[in-house]
This record gives sequence, C-alpha cells and structure tokens, in this order.
Amino acid sequence: MATNVDTTLDEKSSSASERLDEKQIGFTAPVDIAVVDAPVRLDPSHAAEYVEFLQLKEYFEADPKVYSALVRKLDFRIIPMLFLYYLLNSLDKSNAGNVKIYSFLKDTNMTDHQFNLALTWYFFTYAGLEAPSNMMMRRYGPRLWLSGLVICWGAVTLGSAWVKSYGDYCAARIMLGFFEAGLFQGFFTLSCWYLSGELQRRCAYWYSATMLSGAFGGLLAYAVGPLQGHLGLKQWQYLFIIEGALTMFFGIVGLWLCVDFPENWSSRFFKPDEMRFLQLRVKYQDGPVAPDDSFKWSSFWEAVKDWKTYFIASLLAFGGSVPTYSVNYTLATMVKSLGYSSIRAQALTAPPYVFAFFCVIAIAIYSDKYRCRARSLLISYFVGTTGIVILWPCLYHKNLADVSYFALFLVVAGYNMQAPAVGSWLGTNVRNPSKRAAAMGWQSTFGQLLGGTIGANIFVSKEAPTYKSGFITLLVLVMVGGVGATIANWYCLRASNLKKDKIPPEELEGKYTEQQLSEMGEYSPYFRYIL
Repeated sequence: MATNVDTTLDEKSSSASERLDEKQIGFTAPVDIAVVDAPVRLDPSHAAEYVEFLQLKEYFEADPKVYSALVRKLDFRIIPMLFLYYLLNSLDKSNAGNVKIYSFLKDTNMTDHQFNLALTWYFFTYAGLEAPSNMMMRRYGPRLWLSGLVICWGAVTLGSAWVKSYGDYCAARIMLGFFEAGLFQGFFTLSCWYLSGELQRRCAYWYSATMLSGAFGGLLAYAVGPLQGHLGLKQWQYLFIIEGALTMFFGIVGLWLCVDFPENWSSRFFKPDEMRFLQLRVKYQDGPVAPDDSFKWSSFWEAVKDWKTYFIASLLAFGGSVPTYSVNYTLATMVKSLGYSSIRAQALTAPPYVFAFFCVIAIAIYSDKYRCRARSLLISYFVGTTGIVILWPCLYHKNLADVSYFALFLVVAGYNMQAPAVGSWLGTNVRNPSKRAAAMGWQSTFGQLLGGTIGANIFVSKEAPTYKSGFITLLVLVMVGGVGATIANWYCLRASNLKKDKIPPEELEGKYTEQQLSEMGEYSPYFRYIL
C-alpha cells in the first residue's frame, strides 16, 4: 500500500502536534506524516486528523492500564443513563404481565383475548416507528431525542392507571409504542463510541437492564400487593403510577446527563486529550479512510436494500423477540401455575432474570474476546432451547414443579443472551453511521413487529398450563429463524471476506478516491466483516 498524503499537510500536522503539546500528555516521539500508510490520496484535513489520532493512540495504548482506565471511565459516563432509560423502557413495556395477575382484567371488563390484542396493538407503533425514530436520533442526538421520548412515555404510563375499558387500554398501549420506538437502539448509540472488540460487552451491560427490569418489576409488583384499596386505588393502579412517575423524573434528569454522539459531545468528565481520542478512535478503527458520517435520508433506502438487515431482523424476531416477549408476558402466570400464590409468584419471577443477567455478561465477554458473534448466538440458542425441552414436558406433571422452575432459568437466560450479539453484529458490520442507524432501526421494525406480535399471542390462557401450540411454534421459529439465519448470515459474511481477500493489491491501486471508499462503507475492498 503506497503512502498517499499531500505535502501540504506539514502546516496542519504541526498545528495538530502543537495542540497536543499544549495538552501536556507526554509525547516523546511524534508520528511522522511520511509513515502514514493510506490506500488512496487523503484530503489534507482528514490526513492531519488521522495523524492526530495516531499520536493520541500511541500515547494512550502505550500503557494498557491507562487505556483500560480510560475505557472504564467512558463506560461510567455513558452506560448508566442509557441503562436507566432501557430499564424504565423494559419496566413500562412489560408491566402488562404483572398487572394481569391482579384484578386488572376484572376492573377494566376485559377478556384474555382482548388483553392479548391490546398488547399486539402496541407493537404496530413501537416497531413501525423504530427506523424513523432512529434516523431522527441520528439527526438530533440521543440527549435530546431519547430524553424527550422518555418523558412522554412516562406520562402515558402514569395515565394508564386510570384506564376503564379495553378501548382505553388499547389507546394507552398504542401511544406507549409511539413514544417508546427508538429506545431499543441503545445498540446504535453504543456502536458510535466503542470498538468492535468492546461493543458486545457494552451492549450486554446496557441490555441487562431488561433482565433487571424482570427482577425489579416482579419485586415492585410484589411490593404493591398490600396496597389494595389504599386511597381508593387498586394494586395495578399503584404499579402504573409508580413506574410512570419514576420514568418522567429520570427523563428530565437525562436532558442534562444523557450522552450524545462523539462528533457533537464533549464532557468535563474527561481531559481534552482523552475526549479527542475517544471521539476519533471509532472513526479511524479501520484505517485512515473514515466512514462517511454525514446525515442522509437516502441512507434509509440503502439499509432497506441491504441483505444483512434481513438476516439480523430474522435473528431479532424469531430467535429473540418471540421467546423473550412470550416469556415476559407469561412468566408470572407460569410460575403461579406451579402452585404458588399470585403475590409469591411475582417474587419468584425475579431469580431467573438475575441469573440471566450474569449469563448475558459472560457470553458477551467471550464474544468480544474471540470476535465470534455467530458462535455466541448458537451457544445462546442452545441454552434457551435446552430450557424449553426440559420445561415443556415437566409442565404436565405438577410434582416436577422444581424442575420446571429450574428450566425457566435456562429459558430466560438463553434467549436474553442472544440480544447483545444480534445488536453488536449489525453495529460492527455497517460502517457509515446514518446507514447503521437506518439498518438497526429497520431490522428492529421487522424483528419487534413480527416477534412481538407473535410472542404476545402464542401462549394462550385456554392451553394453560402446558401451552402445547405455543411451545411448538416457539421451537420451530427459533430453529429456523434463529439458528438457521445465524448460520446463513455467517456463511454470507465469510464468503464476502474471502472474495475481498482474493483481490490482488495492484488491482486496487488508484482505482478509488477517498470519498468513494468512505461512501462505500462496509463494501469497501479494504473492510472485513466480523463473523
């Protein structure tokens, strides 16, 4: 690969070096422009920025402890607020399973069928608006866009405490889906800050909020149990009021504390040189030709036409959303069917989610270390499906209640372990941020719409406690849409990498401009997919 940097860089490079010297971070051997190896002639300003990145990289990576400390510092500043938002999102989205086992259906004159239909209406707005919401977030940034959504859906949850009928509850669920669309895309925000070998673990930290919400939601539902009749309110009304008020409060706090995208955000939490390095390291992780980070609505159509979007959508829908939503909405009912009271059943839904929390973190560490998204997905599906194979026959025998409860641990853990791998797989394999925002939103639209509507309806009350058709549907979809799509996506990505490997270097020399390679994104002959 030839050196392709204009000689006009001398002034820009020296100014970059001066700026670094002013920060006094201890450079002893500045990077020489002459050694910058680029596949094409770089724009002078881009080359100067890349040289600045190399100097910062040399300093921070010289001592692994310093580098690790900086990444942990980034974790501490970025993840807590995104984690809290997703925790609240998961609580408000899945509290339906908790209110159902109280007097909610009786007080609102709803049947089980109407209740399931109301849950289904939610997914049409929630999933249908994922891609537009993600594009709006790319334009306005997470700090303003996400925080505004959190405040609005908190108000809807609070208002749900006073629904009186099926129609009222449908309206509340539709509005909830409208405002919660986009919150699943913490994956996208994290992909803008973390390298491919760091991303799944951070996605796991963020996604683990959904497991803790399962644990916390069950305990909160247990806590409001004794409040029946206080101040003239029912238990389920207290549940909506508490969750809605907390959500609105933290949404307002997030207007100040939530992170933004690297190019638009700075924080006094970091020194100037630290902030600059963090802003540049993802941009240049694949070399001196940075991805095109301009906002374009046309990126949406690029994502819609990309085959990768649909493989990942299948993983999200059939390997993830169907089992997780079906379990979230029926776990309390399943535990109750094992012979426990309603209030105790709420408390017993918590331990499986706590176990799942640790499993999700463990598989993410493994995946990042070995850069093996497909393998970690297959392990996840194996754990979850093993749980289903144990659980289903045991539900026919009440004397095996303890075994059934153990199997629920595997089901909840396995089907939650897959989610960070799905999000980070697409997040690391789509380079340009606008297209990545659209692709992750579009795959989420398909994944949540198909998975959510199916998952909310496959376990029907008349088949309790064995849910024969529900388990058959779940197993078929996981094996075909989860395991099958994982293998197919791995095969296609690997084939693309091998095809690029066979291109002779001399054939590429002088063939593309920097702008062309930047706009090509992951289709650049110099980019390799993470498998």
